[in-house]
Amino acid sequence: MKFGMFYVLESPDEDYRRVWEEMLEQIEYAESVGFDSVWLAEHHGSTYGTMPSPQVAAAAIAARTERMRIGIAVSILPFDHPVRVAEDYAMVDVISGGRLDLGVGRGYQPHEFKMLGLADRQAQSREIFRESLEVLLGCWRNESFSYSGKHYQFEDVRLIPRPVQDPHPPVYVAAISPESFELVSKLGLRIMVTPTLMSLPDLEKHVLEAKRKLIELGRDPLDIDFPLNWQMHIHDSPEQAKADTAQALGWYFGKVMELVPQGPGTPPTYERYAELAESFKAQGTVDVEELRNQGIILLDSPEGAVRAIQGLYERIGQQQILCWMRIGGLEHKRVLGSIRRFAEEVMPRVKPLAPHLPGALRGVA
Repeated sequence: MKFGMFYVLESPDEDYRRVWEEMLEQIEYAESVGFDSVWLAEHHGSTYGTMPSPQVAAAAIAARTERMRIGIAVSILPFDHPVRVAEDYAMVDVISGGRLDLGVGRGYQPHEFKMLGLADRQAQSREIFRESLEVLLGCWRNESFSYSGKHYQFEDVRLIPRPVQDPHPPVYVAAISPESFELVSKLGLRIMVTPTLMSLPDLEKHVLEAKRKLIELGRDPLDIDFPLNWQMHIHDSPEQAKADTAQALGWYFGKVMELVPQGPGTPPTYERYAELAESFKAQGTVDVEELRNQGIILLDSPEGAVRAIQGLYERIGQQQILCWMRIGGLEHKRVLGSIRRFAEEVMPRVKPLAPHLPGALRGVA
């Protein structure tokens, strides 16, 4: 199994210099204790996420690390011209010596579309995303590339520099819909998932469904890699893990539910976000224990974390987990402690697990 760190880089107190220094120190430490990768999220105009240009952060991280792969989770394709996205991340792959993993998505926060002058794009984000992805891959896979679509048209684009990895860096799509599974299979890509917007049992059902579909479409069942982005804090006792993070989790979930599409103006295909926002509003508070019971967050001892990860491995064949430890601006020393415990007491027991086909899929392969 492989393990990465994940950052949205929340900044509740708006001390941006400090949070960037803390993130870079945490990443360097995580590499030194055996983490395989770090993943960065693009967001705009909110303390919820302070990396509007993850390609800039990725280049900085490349200069301060030697081994870790550098992932993007995700680059929001409708926010920029796809040729420019292809150029920027080709540069990151060159600077890092071929360590880039690129996750892509279509975005979900209405205020981000609005602040970038793209409010009219959100209702069309699915089709814009698909065209953007086709353009990105076309630029990376061809010496010269032309495209004629509804949203993008150009002729004979030549990408300079080209990515180091051959034929190009791995590309992951953040999605859970059947349409996305077919797109991923057709284009030879991968999918990444998170339990933040659904319970872990529900997410497992979606993962198994996606794997079945991809296997039926011809994919090697042991080569289907779904990085799972999981909010977590590891302490010697589960009770202290919960106490350490209660305030940070309350801030995070309150903030994200302010930002998701909701109300009568919810754009088509974003209805799930609106339902979640209404559910959180009805509760009036964030129930951390319920989030933990649903598997949305992992607040546990090292022993409990081992059991949880082994369970994912057995039930859905999970091969890669992204550890979101700096939740809601959690204090630096607590994040470092969680990283240390995970590296010393969890990873040695689960890293040796080889790719595994869960029983629920053995009749499909």
